Amino acid sequence: MSLKVSRQACKASNPCSGAGSNVSGCLSNLKSGNVGSSKYSLLSYAADDLKKMYEAMPEDVKKDLKISDSYRPLKTQCDIFDWDYYERTNKRRKKGTSGTPVATPGGSNHGWGRALDLSGKKAQNWIKENGYKFGWCWGEVKSEPWHFTYCGEGPNKSSSCSKFCKGSKQTSSSISTSSDSESDKEESTDVSKPEEFGGDLMSIFKTLGNLLAKDKAPIDIKEDIDRMKDLMKKIL
Repeated sequence: MSLKVSRQACKASNPCSGAGSNVSGCLSNLKSGNVGSSKYSLLSYAADDLKKMYEAMPEDVKKDLKISDSYRPLKTQCDIFDWDYYERTNKRRKKGTSGTPVATPGGSNHGWGRALDLSGKKAQNWIKENGYKFGWCWGEVKSEPWHFTYCGEGPNKSSSCSKFCKGSKQTSSSISTSSDSESDKEESTDVSKPEEFGGDLMSIFKTLGNLLAKDKAPIDIKEDIDRMKDLMKKIL
């Protein structure tokens, strides 16, 4: 595999000075904040949708959520990458582990402000089921239940999102989670029913359908059409 940042470049105190702003881990336009007691720095789109997702969580899930990592600078990615192991095996792992996978320097979604590491079993499970509605998806690294990737708007979206994301991000008006109340569901019932108009509209539709099916229509069909127009105006 090709490296975006070399081992030699990683030795610099600020590897971004030679890499440029188009490399993962060298961003400056980040949005910082907190959800509960957890702080984060992310791409602005990812940060905004994290806030929306947090607001939609049940209270017990909010309390369970703990963010341990969000945006990761290139220097940090350089320092945790096991270069010796990579050069021997051409495989990636986090330094000091027996095989925990880690992205190569310059290739991490953490460095694009598009990834979160978080703990809390309730929080992890809830986001796995509902996070995609807010652009947050699990599955980029199957061995890591704590790693979530932002597959919503903005630059540097992972090309693998379509492979692991459970669904597409939804608009605010269409988002529904398990925390929705029954009263909300009851309020969404359809009120534009034909019987509210004495059943006339439905009977006219049936009459027209029968007449057209028999391929004949009486002269007074125009009166039925006019009645139907008047009823439609009342509905609209």
